[in-house]
This record gives sequence, C-alpha cells and structure tokens, in this order.
Amino acid sequence: MNPPKMFLAALVLIPLGLSLFVIVPLAEGDAKADKALEDARKRGQVLYKQSWKKGAKACFACHVRGPNKLTGRRLKTYPKYDKALRKVVTAQEKINNMIKTKSGGAGLDLGHADLTALEAYISTLK
Repeated sequence: MNPPKMFLAALVLIPLGLSLFVIVPLAEGDAKADKALEDARKRGQVLYKQSWKKGAKACFACHVRGPNKLTGRRLKTYPKYDKALRKVVTAQEKINNMIKTKSGGAGLDLGHADLTALEAYISTLK
C-alpha cells in the first residue's frame, strides 16, 4: 500500500477503532453497567409483584398466562397503536397506563426509574 493510501486508511480506521475502544467497555460486558441492569431488573421484579394501591391488583395478577401474558417478545412490539388510548404508545406509556387504570396507581413520569425497572424486568420474561 502506498503512503497516501496508508494515510487515508489511518484517517478512517483510527477514529473508528478508538470509538469502538471507548464505546464497547461502557456497554455490554462492563461490570458496572451489568450490575446496574441487573439491579434494575431485580427492582422491576419486585414492582411487578406489588400493587400500586391498596386493594388493587399487581401486574402479575393478570399477566402471567393466557393472551395477557407479558413476555420480552411482546414488549419488543412497542411502540404500537393502542386502541383504548387512540394513539401510538411506547412500552413505558403502556405500562404507565396500566398502572393508572388497572392497578390504581398515580402513574409515573416517563423515564422514571421504576418504569425503566419494570421494562427491564419484563424484557426477561419468556
């Protein structure tokens, strides 16, 4: 390879290689990131099994079997159109709506740690 082509290759590959070097350790395989995700899933599992208001049903009461069963695969179908809400909703919007309408909770701000934890836990369900 002649020097101009080597220089061009270096200009393209070095920044790409450096960005991969910086990004990969912070994502999958990073112990701190893995622990944060596992903690969120554990928190989500607790939330999935508790009601949001005294006397109301918890998520798992309706979503462990049959056509309402929640799975990670079902979660991946979002965003999608929700007939009841008459709009396209994200998974967090759907979960939040269920908390408000079916479990008697006040609902949470989108992006709230508890909504994210529920989403993380549901993604593990089969």
